[in-house]
Amino acid sequence: MIIADHLVSTCARTARPVLDFDLAEQLADRYGTPLLVVSRSKLIETYWAMKNALPGVDLYYAAKSNPDQHILSTLCAENAFVDICSYGELRAALDSGFTPDRMLHTHPCKTVSNLMECYQAGVRWFVLDNVHEAQRIAHYTPDVKLLLRLAVSASSSVINLSAKFGASIDEAISVLEESRSLGLDIRGFSFHVGSQCLDPEDYRHVLRAVRQLWDQAVSKGFELEVLDIGGGFPAPYRESAPTIESFGQTVSQGLQESFGDLGIRMIAEPGRGLSAECTTLITRVIGKNVRSGQPWYYIDDGIYGSFSGIHFDHASFPLLYRNQGNREIGACVVAGPTCDSGDIVSRDQMLPSLEIDELLLVPTMGAYAGASASPFNGLPVANSVCID
Repeated sequence: MIIADHLVSTCARTARPVLDFDLAEQLADRYGTPLLVVSRSKLIETYWAMKNALPGVDLYYAAKSNPDQHILSTLCAENAFVDICSYGELRAALDSGFTPDRMLHTHPCKTVSNLMECYQAGVRWFVLDNVHEAQRIAHYTPDVKLLLRLAVSASSSVINLSAKFGASIDEAISVLEESRSLGLDIRGFSFHVGSQCLDPEDYRHVLRAVRQLWDQAVSKGFELEVLDIGGGFPAPYRESAPTIESFGQTVSQGLQESFGDLGIRMIAEPGRGLSAECTTLITRVIGKNVRSGQPWYYIDDGIYGSFSGIHFDHASFPLLYRNQGNREIGACVVAGPTCDSGDIVSRDQMLPSLEIDELLLVPTMGAYAGASASPFNGLPVANSVCID
């Protein structure tokens, strides 16, 4: 009940497109559809809202959420940092203006080629979460600086990012000591409360536990200097989300309560929280039918493309139509363009009678939509274009 009350009081952000239908028509005529439209001004607004909500915290944009050069180059120009997990993401960051000293490699289980290629490019901060990874790093890149990723639990997150990675609190000291015996230099801890965290109180609970571990590690002679609180900032989809300001204020309070006396460097790895709202999808109705008495509309993007977040991210995207609120609406099914009968975008959204070639706008498409899209069935993924 505490979580529910908190969400009611702070859910103030709703999904909004970054362009209107008139501009969408112009862009669709020029570039075709499906088309992901990136708003540079919206991204900058979001970045500074989060920076101001987390004073003293350096933001490392999680490139995995969207490595689009429009987004990376805009954040680079704002003096952000970047979180990478592979050589491909490193190359995208370099091409967008980032230098290796502004990068943190956060993959806890790297192939040798991933580790070596990023190291040879100049990256010197990496993450690990187990002794086997420590042995690999000690063999190939023993002079790097390391963060130990911890497994934590957060009840309100949609996706549990500690289900696959992270040392438990109980085993963390053992991993630290094994790593030290290998000559490695672990300089801090990282954790991730989970993707699309809906209650910032989760951070405060985790931070209290991590501070206890921090003090234990320091008492054993470890010189810790960096705390990485990961990502998790939510975005509005069909359901609203807390404001960046209110969410960040609670997280910041937790940081000050648990770590404010140490004078250490604090960093975060927001991905969805930065990139989601700056991008809107333009998609076109390519066909229609009536099946078992219900209207079906087929659009030129689907779950194998920009709507991949329906499965991978448990996201439900709002479908917006021209003259919203002035057209009679009804139940319908919206399906994607592939030959897979499971390629269904929506079964429960009320829409008007749509015409073939009519455009739909889908806001909050900046996180993972393009990143996890595939050219299944030989169909191309959506192109992207930047405005303002």
